[in-house]
Amino acid sequence: MAVLAALSVAGAAAAQTGFSARIGVFFRSSDSTGFTFGGDYRLQSVSIDNQGQYPSYLGVSADYYSRGGAGWNLPIALTYNVRVQQLLFSAGAGLDLYRLDGDTKTGFGGQIGVNYDFASSNIGNPVYVGAKYFLASDADRSGLALYVGYRF
Repeated sequence: MAVLAALSVAGAAAAQTGFSARIGVFFRSSDSTGFTFGGDYRLQSVSIDNQGQYPSYLGVSADYYSRGGAGWNLPIALTYNVRVQQLLFSAGAGLDLYRLDGDTKTGFGGQIGVNYDFASSNIGNPVYVGAKYFLASDADRSGLALYVGYRF
């Protein structure tokens, strides 16, 4: 019984560091502003030769952004993330699904971003603010997103 309790506590602790969700505003590079939301999932720890100074990991990121009646984008990317104190830097590439002229299309997209965690470690306040620049397969759909997020 104690083993099951320990496993469920360990599972809950792992879940707290695996998922994050965010909501914000998207500024298209050409002219309009829209709504955005998204989430990240931490896949695994990745060791790099930095004597543990800057922990890094791979993740999967999915976002949705819309510009009213002008269509939407859904970029899904494999990301590489590096933590430097309260900052989390990320870069990723992957599939870009988008709606254009009534048709859903696919392409290749990329993203770069930075988050500021209000907690000084993974323990404590799970709220963060962030900025991400999306490079969409249709250049007119690229732009900057500003978020507020929560780590579960």
